[in-house]
Amino acid sequence: MKTKAALLLLPLLAAGCIYVEPPTNFPEFPDMSDNGRIKTPRHDREPHHRFPSDDSHAHLIRSANGECLDHSRSGYKGMITYSCHGERNQQFTFSRNRIMVDGLCLDVAGAKTEDGAPVIAYACHGDKNQQWYRDGRTIRSALNNKCLDVGKHGNQARMYRCDGSSGQRFDISRY
Repeated sequence: MKTKAALLLLPLLAAGCIYVEPPTNFPEFPDMSDNGRIKTPRHDREPHHRFPSDDSHAHLIRSANGECLDHSRSGYKGMITYSCHGERNQQFTFSRNRIMVDGLCLDVAGAKTEDGAPVIAYACHGDKNQQWYRDGRTIRSALNNKCLDVGKHGNQARMYRCDGSSGQRFDISRY
C-alpha cells in the first residue's frame, strides 16, 4: 500500500510542490495546570476509605517502608515509625474520625497548619486537629487536609502538603 501511494505521488513530486490540506479534526490540547504541567486524570487513585469502624480491635498502621506507626516510649511525645512488634504502643483503634493509641488520640500538635507540624499522641478532645480521614493510602488531617508523612524528618511523623511520596502511604491491618 505504501509503495503504491509513493508511486502515485512520484509524478507530482517531479512537477514541483504538493499542497496537503491540514486535518479538520485537530486533537484537543491537553489541560494545563497553573505551573505549566499537563493535567492528566489519575486513574491510579484509590477512593476515599473510612477507617475500620470497629474500634474494639487493634490495628497496625504500616508505612510504605515496612515500619509501623509507633507511640514513642523514649520520652518523645511525637509519633514515629519503628520496626513492627505489635506491642500496645503500635496498636491503634478507630472511632469515627479519631485514631487512638495508648488511650490517647493522634493530634496535630498545637493545631499548627504549616508543613512540618509534629503529630503527637494527646488526651482526646475532639477538635479538628484530632480528626482524620483516609484518601486512598494516605491519612489526612481534617484540620487542613494535609497528609501524615513519615519520610521527611527521619522517623518522625509530621504533617505535609500531600505529594504522593512513599512516606505518605500507609496500610492498615487488623492486629
